[in-house]
Amino acid sequence: MDDNEKDTALTQTEDSQVSTEASIASDLVNRARSITISPKAVVMGVVVVLTLFILSYVLTFVLDKGYYLRDAEGSIIAGTYTVDNTLDGIKWWQFLLAPIMILLPSTEGSMTVWAILLLLLIIGAIFNALDESGIMVYMVEYLNHKLGHRKYLLLVTMSFAFMFLGSSAGMLEELIPLVPVVIMLSYALGWDALVGLGTSCLAASLGFSAAVINPFTVGVAQTIGGITMYSGIGLRILTFVVAYAILIGFLLPYAKKIEKYPHKSPVYALDSARKKEFSFRIDTFKVDKKNNRALIWFAGWMSGVILLALISIFWQALSSYLMYIILVIYLIAGIGACIICGEKGKALIKNLLRGMLTLLPAVVLILIAGGIRYVVEEGDVMDTILFHMVNLIGNKGDFTTTLIIYGLIFVFEIFIQSGSAKAFLLMPMVFDICSMVGINPQVSVLAFCFADGFANFFLPTNAGLLLILGLTTVDYGKWFKWSLKIYLTIFAATIGILAIAQYLVYA
Repeated sequence: MDDNEKDTALTQTEDSQVSTEASIASDLVNRARSITISPKAVVMGVVVVLTLFILSYVLTFVLDKGYYLRDAEGSIIAGTYTVDNTLDGIKWWQFLLAPIMILLPSTEGSMTVWAILLLLLIIGAIFNALDESGIMVYMVEYLNHKLGHRKYLLLVTMSFAFMFLGSSAGMLEELIPLVPVVIMLSYALGWDALVGLGTSCLAASLGFSAAVINPFTVGVAQTIGGITMYSGIGLRILTFVVAYAILIGFLLPYAKKIEKYPHKSPVYALDSARKKEFSFRIDTFKVDKKNNRALIWFAGWMSGVILLALISIFWQALSSYLMYIILVIYLIAGIGACIICGEKGKALIKNLLRGMLTLLPAVVLILIAGGIRYVVEEGDVMDTILFHMVNLIGNKGDFTTTLIIYGLIFVFEIFIQSGSAKAFLLMPMVFDICSMVGINPQVSVLAFCFADGFANFFLPTNAGLLLILGLTTVDYGKWFKWSLKIYLTIFAATIGILAIAQYLVYA
């Protein structure tokens, strides 16, 4: 082989290597840009939830079996707890099949589980299709183009918007589809995934707990207690302001630090790879009429979601069907936007199915987490746990009682994420306890809202949290470490607000 042939062969080999590397890089880009569940997040979530799942089964052997009598509406009648170890409890096969049993029509709350799973799969389908069509990247580029020069104003404004939706309309899981967009925007503005999570899901969680006019917590609890709906709003507005100030007080300095020293981010390595793959156009951005039409379509339908949520505050009958209506709206909004951008037919169906498949690991996590409640209820120890908590509360002083109620509801948050379900289960008894020790029922409503809401995006048993973290570069360990100082500050602040309520406002 002469020198020219050697050069030609060498060039072909190099070209082949470059082509292979380019193919690998392209594959990595496509996989990273799609909405996928992080394998590390899946492993972490499965380990945590399975551990709690097994512990819940152990409790059915350790604790006495027992029950409370309930009235016609299903509310517990205080003082009627009875130990009955002759109860069948949960069979071994029910324990093993618990994640499936929660889907059966005969299981209480099964429709809610189905709705959450459908929401999850639709999120994956729609946002994968939107991403493939280029709309998501274009949306972030457009926002960055318009508001990037006032990025910190954008941060505090978006945080307020998410808090407001959580506090007014009780929106939490419904906002999950917006989280990937906010994280993409966070990348475009030079921040990390934690800033995006803090601006969106953490803000919504804090707003949900402040519960200014949240129909699912304060509304239900006050109705059960015979209290005027949405009365005592002043302290809840104060809670909203304090929680917002704490959030911004942590989030803003952190965003500035990460912008100046990116390597100090706990997710720096993973975020660095993810950021490169979006290739945001900052200086060369041009408005695209077709993408604009798609965005207007999508934003218009999303505005309808917000409007319906606000209407449901005053029209309680609508709230029962709200999640199902929202599912349909997401489909119309997402598929319509994709079609406007030219994505249709087999390609659209393929992208929708691929998006669903990538979120199947999150379905498994949700089913296992839901199985925890099924095990303690079918094992006949849920009421026993409640009974021991009541005995602990009954012998304490007034403010100590308030704090124990706070802790009691927080413990039940591990097993029951639904605020309205916990209200129906716990609040009749809590109101009875408060009347015995002289605590104003408004104080217990505050304690309920605080314990239910602030734990929403902190406990690893929350399916929504596991889903959101799976969509990002943040695993639960990093999230726990990063958000812990915020939650501890919020916890201290809420104890102070409860003290103000008990000793000053409702003394």
